[in-house]
Amino acid sequence: MEIVRNPHKDPASRTVGLVLSGGGARGAYQAGVVRALYEISKELNRPDIFRIISGVSAGAINAAFLASHMEDLDLATAAMCRLWQNLKAEDVFSTRYSDIARSASRVIRSLSFGGMSQSLTADHISLLDTAPLNDLLRQAIVFPQIQKNIDAGILKAVSVTATDYTTSLGITFVQGTPEITMWHRARRHSLRTDLTLDHVMASSAIPIFFPPIKVEGRDYGDGCLRNQAPLSPTVHLGANRLLVVGVRASRRVHINNTKPMRATLGRIASVLVNAIFMDAIEADLERLHIINQALGQNADPSGPPGLRPVVPFYLKPSRDIGQIAFLHGDRLPRVIRYLMGGLGSAEETSDLLSYLLFDPQYCSELVELGYQDTKARTAELALFL
Repeated sequence: MEIVRNPHKDPASRTVGLVLSGGGARGAYQAGVVRALYEISKELNRPDIFRIISGVSAGAINAAFLASHMEDLDLATAAMCRLWQNLKAEDVFSTRYSDIARSASRVIRSLSFGGMSQSLTADHISLLDTAPLNDLLRQAIVFPQIQKNIDAGILKAVSVTATDYTTSLGITFVQGTPEITMWHRARRHSLRTDLTLDHVMASSAIPIFFPPIKVEGRDYGDGCLRNQAPLSPTVHLGANRLLVVGVRASRRVHINNTKPMRATLGRIASVLVNAIFMDAIEADLERLHIINQALGQNADPSGPPGLRPVVPFYLKPSRDIGQIAFLHGDRLPRVIRYLMGGLGSAEETSDLLSYLLFDPQYCSELVELGYQDTKARTAELALFL
């Protein structure tokens, strides 16, 4: 991606924000990226490489983890890599056949006319039980430390975004310094709060697969559902330079250079999850470039939000993660492989598989890919920072 030049030359005024997108198991890629960013910042003597972090879905997990360990980024980034490298499916959801079969039958009953008339709970509308993920994150993320890091000036703000199932609004939960102003836009609002495990679980609750999470009496789901402007929270929180971490390789796709693929249920699901998790961040980057061009060289970098240039640096996979998942598909738990097999061929469901393949070998490969991709751009990052 071509980097838009910031007309403001004073490094002291540069506030860098980290934007972590969604993507289920693809979040392992972000861990490798952040580890490399830390090492590069150390070489450049820039220990405050970012003081604002925003995340959604899997990115919310990584964002909260980093925010709670910002006092030692060396240990934090190394620990985040280890967490993903050792992650197994049973650490995220119950892999017992009886649990998944029971959940699947409840979903089917809920879709029937009889079930629609009943008062349903979250267990009735999700295929997987995410109690193991809840337990894992409760141990990994030290939520009280987030405010301590803010009070110490190590962290300015952290946000996670979830979707309110009542209103369909995208709600960004913000914990940060007192001077940060909350915002209200069409279909997306912000709320100041002390982040908890419920906020993170809500942001990462993949529809249908993971159950909705209650936050202050309201049901929330994956933040990517209504995340039409994924860069917006970081800008609202005060960043004028963005490190944006995506989880999809950029490639030009045309009907003339791709072979036809059947529109099976698995292929349709893959297209849907790609649209939910990844299309928005690329569209928002295009809008940002257009705004920067419109502002031109006369814009005031310290001006009010929306009227100042914001410089992005987009970090994305150099390889197709869906294809990597395809090679590791046999590592899924047997019962999940059985369910996926009913949706279509392995190739047709590879993108969907890439979100659900919580496996040490697969996730380790993504961590290493993120690390190497970022290290390869050290010279560009040095100029950006």
